[in-house]
Amino acid sequence: MIRAPQLERRCRQDDAYVARRWSVDAASQMRGRIKLDNFRRGTTVTDMLREMLERAFPEGGAAS
Repeated sequence: MIRAPQLERRCRQDDAYVARRWSVDAASQMRGRIKLDNFRRGTTVTDMLREMLERAFPEGGAAS
């Protein structure tokens, strides 16, 4: 298993930011379903969570 570094730097075209690692407790069966679904979609759990969080907490502050 490849582990991401504790502090990962990523750059976007519009701005630079520092990503921090979070821990989420989930039942092993749910974790398996989430990982399998993302594998089938060709994406990562990290990317899926980032998209969900961006939709729930947009930068302008108006949640959808």
